[in-house]
Amino acid sequence: MKKMLSIFIICSLFAVTAYAEIFNVIYVSKKPTNITTYNKDSGKMVWRSRNTAATFKADGKNYLRIVEEGSGQYGNDKKYKTWRSESVYFYQNNTMVPQSSRLEFKDKDNVTVSLMTTVYDQKTKTVKCRMLNDKKEFELKEGMLDKNGLGVALENYPFERKNDFIFPMMTDEPAFYNMTLVNRGTEELTVNSKTIECYKIQMVPDLGFLGIFAPFVPKTYFWYKAASPHDFVRYEGLESGLNTPYIVMKAED
Repeated sequence: MKKMLSIFIICSLFAVTAYAEIFNVIYVSKKPTNITTYNKDSGKMVWRSRNTAATFKADGKNYLRIVEEGSGQYGNDKKYKTWRSESVYFYQNNTMVPQSSRLEFKDKDNVTVSLMTTVYDQKTKTVKCRMLNDKKEFELKEGMLDKNGLGVALENYPFERKNDFIFPMMTDEPAFYNMTLVNRGTEELTVNSKTIECYKIQMVPDLGFLGIFAPFVPKTYFWYKAASPHDFVRYEGLESGLNTPYIVMKAED
């Protein structure tokens, strides 16, 4: 029985690796996305952010820089913070390859309370994360995205397909998960008194041996405009990882 279980686990891991996919990123929005975020249960506004993406060239290569700047009550401590995250991707042939990222939080007195830098080493195939008082290392998977990169990639999701889409993701915890995107069809949302037809995508993390707790993990959904370009409209899910607040993010005009 133990031998059969081991074989099943190995085959399952191989299946995830074999079927992991890479986003075909053609569209990169040139306009900033302003987001207002609410606590799901209370409906209280907790923070706002501004998200931008832009291509640039360096050393004859094409890159994509994605920046989020925000302020408000972020995290379980419910304290006011400001933050800035920046991710850089090598961008060629409509493919995003992660290079580095930096995420810094400051308190109301402008003192850094959290700082994480991440380097995606394509030569050693490792992801090296450094925090203020710790460091972690992960295996670099092909097609890997972070939170910033996911926002750009999902605007290029193949919404016409019905089968699931699997990809590897690094979160801000930091932690690595294989994510499965499930097409939930279309749904109309009312945004600023306007009715918008949207594609609805559910994202399901592979929690590994913690999968027995999956029924207790809040579901994660994204909505993108059905009309092209497929700009972000709404998000419902955990703020930044397991054990963080359940939030609703809305794009503002």
